[in-house]
Amino acid sequence: MPPTLYRAAVEGIDSLAYNVRGFRLKLIEPQTLAFQAGQFIILNVPKDGKTVKRAYSIASTPHDPYTIELCIQHVEGGIASTYFWGLKEGDPVSISGPHGNFLLKEPLDYDPVFIATGTGVAPLRAMIRHLFHGNMTRSISLLFGTRYEHALLYESEFRTLASLRRNFHYFPTVSRPKVWHGEVGHVQQTFQKYITDHTNVEVYLCGWLEVVRAICKDLEARGVPKAKLHYEEWA
Repeated sequence: MPPTLYRAAVEGIDSLAYNVRGFRLKLIEPQTLAFQAGQFIILNVPKDGKTVKRAYSIASTPHDPYTIELCIQHVEGGIASTYFWGLKEGDPVSISGPHGNFLLKEPLDYDPVFIATGTGVAPLRAMIRHLFHGNMTRSISLLFGTRYEHALLYESEFRTLASLRRNFHYFPTVSRPKVWHGEVGHVQQTFQKYITDHTNVEVYLCGWLEVVRAICKDLEARGVPKAKLHYEEWA
């Protein structure tokens, strides 16, 4: 179906890190947005009498079509993030969607491995939550790489999920730790350490495009077939 223009309002704002916030948008007209985990919306930002369009992955799951969650990093001078940082609960927002083909491969007869850097964890969070909403029993792994431990988004949520679901494996990895007792280095190294059998996995990556491409190149060199690596060019 073609993307639809939506009127929405800010329902809630959460601090996810010192420069990252989670925004929950309640859909007003139309009241529901039918999307698939991994897709994104386009935000219409008013700027000097014009409209600036920016893409943001949906961090929430399709089973709640009345609200969507976005994970947004504040960028100095960034038009869209500056606009969002000025919003408060109840403010109107204009979006269109859904967009994108970064979707889980069907049928789900494999062990999905998710690799995220920064706010790239947003669509992967949607995919993981969607899988567990459907009672996925296969092994699911999330490798989340950041420079510093305070930048691990949704950290308590993922740790709680790992404690509740034996088939969910969470591997946060920090490259420049200060006070950290987990994996240190880059996610490629963590992948090599824990994902030793590539036979029945599909790997989904999201983050800065240059970083994702570098990770894919490294994983291919480590023996992961290119056909098993999935990411979206706009990310």
